[in-house]
Amino acid sequence: MNLPTTSDGSVTLWWETPHAPGAVAIGRLASASVASLDALLSQLTGSQALAVGEMSHRPFAMIDDGLVVRLASDQALIMPHGGVRIVAQLDKWMRAHGVADARVDPRGTYPEARCEREALALEAASTAASARAIPLLLAQPARIAAAASNGWTHDVKSQARAQRLARLLHPPRVVAVGAANVGKSSLLNAVAGRTVSIAMDFAGTTRDCVAARVELDGLVVDWFDTPGIRVTDDEVERAAQAIATSLRASADLILEISAPAIPCPNQSTITERLSVCTRIDLDRDHRSPEASAASVHVSAHDRTGIPQLARAIRASLVSDDDLSSTEPWIFRDGLLCGLTAP
Repeated sequence: MNLPTTSDGSVTLWWETPHAPGAVAIGRLASASVASLDALLSQLTGSQALAVGEMSHRPFAMIDDGLVVRLASDQALIMPHGGVRIVAQLDKWMRAHGVADARVDPRGTYPEARCEREALALEAASTAASARAIPLLLAQPARIAAAASNGWTHDVKSQARAQRLARLLHPPRVVAVGAANVGKSSLLNAVAGRTVSIAMDFAGTTRDCVAARVELDGLVVDWFDTPGIRVTDDEVERAAQAIATSLRASADLILEISAPAIPCPNQSTITERLSVCTRIDLDRDHRSPEASAASVHVSAHDRTGIPQLARAIRASLVSDDDLSSTEPWIFRDGLLCGLTAP
């Protein structure tokens, strides 16, 4: 496999394994400059670069360890453990050291594609987190070609839609916040269909942030269950509260969780939030202020409202109009110019 190299001799990286959890990940480093590749491998492993044909077990920048194989003077393979977080941290390290993503012609990977746009759509579909992305992606080559020939422009409105639809490719972050003992952990377990977070009827049970990847109405999200918002002297819980604060700031959607007689402290400043009242089996008539003010009503006890919650979260992140629109979805750069026509 010959990866294209940059004219300035910098190093490029191509992950040959999917961006999904696995035992081992395989990344291919390439550079027209042997010296640049040698220098990068020395920085990454903390030791001298390998000779051609050599394989060695080495550390990777205090992130992980694994095998390094020098395939040729201009190419090498790195094989860390395949955890998503490990690969992401190595990616971050590579970017900080000037390594660029390798651009491989997708038509070589997808020879059945009739044009480059179609190959790019197939490439995106192969790694999309949510199944809802696939029919949309497969419709884009024809839509983009027609729109480009008609002078369509990728304006601010279509860019905003593209950003929302990108959540079908990469799971958005949903963060549940609320007072202690409001039922956040039970709700996550009900949504996930398995025990993810410990749920007990006393405050402070969740003393850390718990995450799970769940599918909600065809949209895969990373759901974070955070400790109850309260004053505490517990060092572990205080550290978790600090992490929760950071999570809230970077969330794509905040779930403000309340329950009858347990309001949600207003901690969110982002615009995308959804008010959810749990334990609705205790207040079927929505007489409590918390129930009457909530947008969605659920009960983890008898699973009332779970499908409605899933649809509400999905619609908050990717709307029905986003999914039904026949306008082009520019799911990656370069789709409107410099591509082979269908």
